[in-house]
Amino acid sequence: MVIRDLFSKDINRSINGVIKVSQSDEESIQQELSEYVVTRELQRHFAYFFENYETALDIPTDKIGVWISGFFGSGKSHFLKMLSYLLANKVVGGRAAIDYFDGKLEDEMVYSKMRRCAGVPTEAILFNIDTKGGQWKEGDTAKTALLRAFERVFFEHLGFCGEDLKLAKLEMFIESRGKTDEFRTTFEQVNGMPWVESRETYAYFEDDVVEALQSALGMSEAAARNWFNGTEDDVIAVDSFVGMVGDYAARRADEEGGRFRLLFMVDEAGQFIGDDVSLMLSLQTLVEEIGARCAGRVWVMVTSQESIDGNQLIVGDDFSKIQGRFTTRLSLSSSSVDEVIKRRVLDKTQAAQLALQDEYEDQSAVLRNLFSFEGSRGDLLGYESEGDFVDSYPFVSYQFKVLPDVMTEIRKHGVKAKHMSTGERSMLSAFQESAQVVQGEQTTALVPFWRFFS
Repeated sequence: MVIRDLFSKDINRSINGVIKVSQSDEESIQQELSEYVVTRELQRHFAYFFENYETALDIPTDKIGVWISGFFGSGKSHFLKMLSYLLANKVVGGRAAIDYFDGKLEDEMVYSKMRRCAGVPTEAILFNIDTKGGQWKEGDTAKTALLRAFERVFFEHLGFCGEDLKLAKLEMFIESRGKTDEFRTTFEQVNGMPWVESRETYAYFEDDVVEALQSALGMSEAAARNWFNGTEDDVIAVDSFVGMVGDYAARRADEEGGRFRLLFMVDEAGQFIGDDVSLMLSLQTLVEEIGARCAGRVWVMVTSQESIDGNQLIVGDDFSKIQGRFTTRLSLSSSSVDEVIKRRVLDKTQAAQLALQDEYEDQSAVLRNLFSFEGSRGDLLGYESEGDFVDSYPFVSYQFKVLPDVMTEIRKHGVKAKHMSTGERSMLSAFQESAQVVQGEQTTALVPFWRFFS
């Protein structure tokens, strides 16, 4: 039997090795949901999160902050993305997202809580904050960069032009008057192009915009040109913005019989904030206002590469205040990487398991001699048992422990390796690609450690 025939899933299939929050095509989402591995560690995190989240369905709360921490590759972005899929519970590949988790969790009580939470009408705004707020992080607007990013994604979620706050506020005003369709129809009649396709370059169509404002809103030409020529594009104050968000959530709740959740799900917030106290306080103020005014209808969930209570950059009162805003704190590790890889990449067919059991019985003495050395570390031996051999083959158990450390050091010292992560994301790619190299060989072959460096 050749190695490629051992695996229950095609070793050459496409696996998304790096999770991007912006990747939202249905095929990718379906693969992520169906292949997501709920490890023993993640069982605990799901249980803790949904315990807090479900409680808030029945009792209004201001504790709406969730902080998900972990070092590179711990799967925090993937975990955040899974929460967005589960809570929004959209239909993917003909199935509701929550249905993909049926059987993934050992505790049926946790799954029942997940199903109940998934049954609440929910809109999730998932975004990488550096992508949405990075352009405002330098210069005079640095202190408001985080708030600008939240405002941008909220307006974009509503269908407005979030990148230009001046324009977004105009669109929101038009919407509040119930004139959106009329305005857009008039603009297209005058301009010849749909408003949504032209709005980012609206500065070139002053006469067309002014005419549409006059027709749809009854504005005078002077008033319309005054708006057009104005330069007011400042960030909206926190209380005003939270008021808009709260009004939207309340209106949607009325439409849904009183049940509705809006989620701001922010990836890489910790890196974006860094050691900038003003950005940290901006996040604290925003979460505090949302918690106080929205009664649990609006949540803020962020990821960070540091544990919030291990963050040494923000100290004193600033630290204690932000800590108080994020009462649901989850710390992910990379300790279950081998479990993820064995189940997603190396899972064997029934026939392969039997063949490898026979192979181990015949070759166990040889395998012990290959990996047993006087004075060697007990956790870096070759194979602990027949089951370990079957699960790990064609790799050796110590490789799952050593490779993350190697990747960490390469990432620290390698000029071109800053993008590398040490957990399940890049580890998945490393093990899959190394297995592909030996896929045509017989089951007497092993993958040497140097293969990973390709």
